[in-house]
Amino acid sequence: MDYFINLSEFCGNINLNGESAMFFIDEGIICAEKRENEFYIDKKAADDLMFISEMKNELGINDEGVSVILNLREKIIDYQNMLSTIFDAVKTSKSIDELIFLLERSESFKNILTNLK
Repeated sequence: MDYFINLSEFCGNINLNGESAMFFIDEGIICAEKRENEFYIDKKAADDLMFISEMKNELGINDEGVSVILNLREKIIDYQNMLSTIFDAVKTSKSIDELIFLLERSESFKNILTNLK
């Protein structure tokens, strides 16, 4: 992962205060690397911070609310992936036994089932 964007400069550009950025880093939602007393982020973290800034500034959502929304968003994406895996297995299988076999071998399906427990 290449860290190339200075966090404090980027936050200034997107109208997000540093305390909010540090909240999301502490929560593990944003990944940052500290070099010489400065934090740097990658493209994915920059995109996530832009989304966070939009929610905070346009919708007035506080940091904790944004965190809940992001976690729910991640779960929805996981469920969409699981459903996609199931639909793909249903399309390609010729019997219920083959369907079960394909699902048992699917890594994304296993991960979702593990998280549901």
